[in-house]
Amino acid sequence: MAKPRRCRRCGAELAPPAPDGLCPTCAQPADTEGDTAPTLIMPPSAQGQIEATEQLPTHAGPDSPAPGAEPRRFGDYELLGEISRGGMGVVYKARQISLNRIVALKMILAGRLASEADIRRFRHEAQAAAALQHPNIVAIHEVGEHYGQHYFSMDYVEGRNLAELVHDGPLEPRRAAACVKTIAEAIQYAHDQGILHRDLKPSNVLIDASGRPRVTDFGLARPIGGDRGLTLPGTVLGTPSYMPPEQASGRRHAEVGPASDVYSMGALLYELLVARPPFRAETTFDTVVLVLGTEPAPPRRLNPAVPRDLDTICLKCMEKRPARRYASAQALADDLGRYLDGEPIVARPLGPLGRLSRWARRRPALAATAVALALFYANHLVCLYGLAVPGEGGWFHRFTTGLVIVWLVGAAAFQRLADRPRARWGAIYGWAAMDVVLFTCFLLAGDGPRSSVLIGYLLLIAGAGLRFRVGLVWLVTALATAGYLLVVADAWWRRPELLPGANAIVPFVLGLWVMGLALNLVLRSLRRLHHRDAASPPESQPEAT
Repeated sequence: MAKPRRCRRCGAELAPPAPDGLCPTCAQPADTEGDTAPTLIMPPSAQGQIEATEQLPTHAGPDSPAPGAEPRRFGDYELLGEISRGGMGVVYKARQISLNRIVALKMILAGRLASEADIRRFRHEAQAAAALQHPNIVAIHEVGEHYGQHYFSMDYVEGRNLAELVHDGPLEPRRAAACVKTIAEAIQYAHDQGILHRDLKPSNVLIDASGRPRVTDFGLARPIGGDRGLTLPGTVLGTPSYMPPEQASGRRHAEVGPASDVYSMGALLYELLVARPPFRAETTFDTVVLVLGTEPAPPRRLNPAVPRDLDTICLKCMEKRPARRYASAQALADDLGRYLDGEPIVARPLGPLGRLSRWARRRPALAATAVALALFYANHLVCLYGLAVPGEGGWFHRFTTGLVIVWLVGAAAFQRLADRPRARWGAIYGWAAMDVVLFTCFLLAGDGPRSSVLIGYLLLIAGAGLRFRVGLVWLVTALATAGYLLVVADAWWRRPELLPGANAIVPFVLGLWVMGLALNLVLRSLRRLHHRDAASPPESQPEAT
């Protein structure tokens, strides 16, 4: 007896045939289980175009379907299996019947339910790629519509993409350089035709049977100098781990240009060399924060086999300021060619000041702690030796010196822990707690609640907000309040002359909590905006194409 067909989305039983491929209960495309499962969404009048009733295979297989299953028909195409799908589209391996050739067939995932914006972006992708005829860019063959289902066909590349290739481990440096050189020449051709890719990443580069890289997926492409209204101002498009800061920040389109694709090729080269992207965090939001505010670790640090020249080329591509990157994709290809030929490269490694600046951007919290402690200790020395302030010498000087050393060593230790992905947030929370405890120790040894540096509690709360973690801000706010009240209690117990009045204590405590509350409201608003964008239609989906 045939099993009843059920919708996998809501579990409801489907009375055959489901109208327009929709589940009558949840009104979503009927993703069914049972004897048959229509995969494409099309009106009843089109059902006759699908000439077999077996379920569509879900993975690309051989050119002929599995035994016992007939190929599905879609117009002039015989669908052999699914290759991949994203938030916007699905790609099938297919045979074009009229020409008897194997192609890749891409369709809008939502079918007839696709919005006008979906259709416009889908056709724009096809038009952008169809205008490019280059041996290292996947060619478009046909763009069309079949009973309301928009599609286009393109070269079928038998092989793996770079993401699958690097999953086995880093590529040999010369192979990685040669691969990116070829990609850069293909992207330069696209730029010459007035097209920006805007979504270069390992999974969008296929490796064909002869080992040549082929660039695909122009779903986020736009003309250089404009996007014909496809992107709203402030919209962030792309894959965060590979997108440049100007694209991640949603800046005006004039700032996103050829140098943006150069950055993405640098990020792609980075992953080929070390088998991980330059920036990766637990959430998309946190990854964007890293892209905007920190420097990537040099590839040589993660993989000592990377030559110094290739390390320099990779980091030059990924400079935060577009003007400091290679001027064009061809300039990148030329420098990679010099490296492969054993010639001196144009890119120069940073000098001492440049390396110090990059280190500070890569570890901003440690750098800020070091600068703050240096200024704090310099002020102490001025008071001790320059102004001869009473009480700054003797045991207090030794205590202050020891405190600064302990603080620096503790910050460096927590930074090392934070560099390990699994220990990152535990280390950051512990680091924040250490800052509050050591600052409170200094106040207890100094002027207590009448100290001129009491504002440090507020600065520590503000610094916690820069981590973009609501829980961290609440932790530091609570610890700062407890620390301040401990300092007040110590003054009341040991040094009543330093005890301020209630008209000073209450407003300060309220100020700490107002600062914490304000930061929490800002952070929650930012995260809500991010989640709203992540749930928006494909035009704002990082992985939508």
